[in-house]
Amino acid sequence: MLASRRIVLVVLGSQVALFLVLALVVRVVLVPGLVIALIALALFFVVLIRWQRADARRDALLSGGARVAARLVSSRATATRIRNRTVQAHTFEAHTGGGRTIRVEARAFTHLPVGTVATIAYDPADPGNATVVEDLDGS
Repeated sequence: MLASRRIVLVVLGSQVALFLVLALVVRVVLVPGLVIALIALALFFVVLIRWQRADARRDALLSGGARVAARLVSSRATATRIRNRTVQAHTFEAHTGGGRTIRVEARAFTHLPVGTVATIAYDPADPGNATVVEDLDGS
């Protein structure tokens, strides 16, 4: 799991735990506090499960997926900014021997020029299930 995801889960989990303790100690806000804490707890588990599934899918593609070189066909800035850095959405496209076109979008802080080559891993049974192998921010 990515470090940023771990941080979000630890912070959210800590807040839920603190709110549950507060709701149980301060009996005045027990019912509304407990309802809010249960909603936050449900949100915590939904986020946790979605991220774990995404990480498991990526790990499966990296370990057993077919790999092919792909070219960057488009790059655009997203509305997401982290520490005054804009997240870029990069769309890579590859053509397999069977005439299939595989497209995958990866997000990174690094601005890449169109035409940049990267390796992607994909599921041959479902080419829509693909991921970029390289760490785009690390290069």
